[in-house]
Amino acid sequence: MEREDLFSLSYGSFENQINLFELESSYTRPDSQISMKDGIFYISNSASGKIMQMTSFGDLLSIIYNVDKNPQPIFTNSENSQTKATTRKSVQYPLNHPTFLAITDNKQLYVVDSVFSDRVEYDPEENLALTNIVIHFNEESEFVNYIGQEGIGGTPFPIIEGLYTNTKNDIIVVCRTTQSIKVYWFSADGELLYKVPIFFSSLPSPYREGGSFFSSVETVVPDFNAMGLYVKIDYYTEEIDPETQVSAGINYDKSCLYFLAIETGKYENKIDIAPHEETETDAAGTNTNKKVFSLIGISQSDKAFFITPTAKGYLLGILDLNSLRLLKRDLIITQDEQVYNALNLSTNGILSGLLAKNNQAEIVWWRTDKIIGESIR
Repeated sequence: MEREDLFSLSYGSFENQINLFELESSYTRPDSQISMKDGIFYISNSASGKIMQMTSFGDLLSIIYNVDKNPQPIFTNSENSQTKATTRKSVQYPLNHPTFLAITDNKQLYVVDSVFSDRVEYDPEENLALTNIVIHFNEESEFVNYIGQEGIGGTPFPIIEGLYTNTKNDIIVVCRTTQSIKVYWFSADGELLYKVPIFFSSLPSPYREGGSFFSSVETVVPDFNAMGLYVKIDYYTEEIDPETQVSAGINYDKSCLYFLAIETGKYENKIDIAPHEETETDAAGTNTNKKVFSLIGISQSDKAFFITPTAKGYLLGILDLNSLRLLKRDLIITQDEQVYNALNLSTNGILSGLLAKNNQAEIVWWRTDKIIGESIR
């Protein structure tokens, strides 16, 4: 699959740089994210508390930044700042640790952020800290409000692992706790429409009665056109030692993608996701290993995108959820570009990536929309 290298970001704290490796951070690894809408890139830099909006040529359009973590943008002090103000915008906002991004069709920006320590709340029922909120910025990058569990100004969420929007400009927040996945579905006005718990103890089974298995919810993403969720579940079976007849561990067996209808609460349309099999030969013989596909997202035209690591970078699988036709393509990512990777699927099926190297980060995309019959809107 042909890759287009769009622009690079050097490491640093200036407005057109990115800081991925903050030694003083309490986070063990980078978690900056990327999103693309209509050819414009939005990049959250969690370590620096800022969000950059850039063209596909790498030109900075706007920056939202925490003044306690970032220097004042150079362009705001330049002699011709009045001219540049028409093309660049800087907004001060006390971002703490911004990560996931969602951009609606009317250019509203939603960002997952961590509250500061004095605003952390506690859930005694599940024994966990409530640390995340979703911040809403308008088309001019100006703060509008923030969303919590109950809606605008609500209680912080548990750890958020996904933020999405749909054709109605709804906001869908996916959280993970020790007992369940919790999905909060909000209208474009911030009103809570649905709260959907997916309990790990009551997941659907693809097996007939008998046998021991374990299940794990890997990813939950919303449908962009209907009130439903796609739930990818990985299944593991117990391995029994033939001689001792005792458990010898668990092995990955299969994955399934379910459609969960929100209004009925029922799982529908199970699709088996075959693993990628790699054959390795050594002195001991030939072994076939099953590699799990991870769900990246689902496009507006009902194409599910999966990846799994390979020696070349990643293997991409694109599954048509209607015909069940599967396309496979190699995504070439060199070894030095794998320091940290963040991938994002746009609603119209373009795959973008932030690929961190030792000296800089590359912003790239793969025009996957062209092979599934979609184009930039």
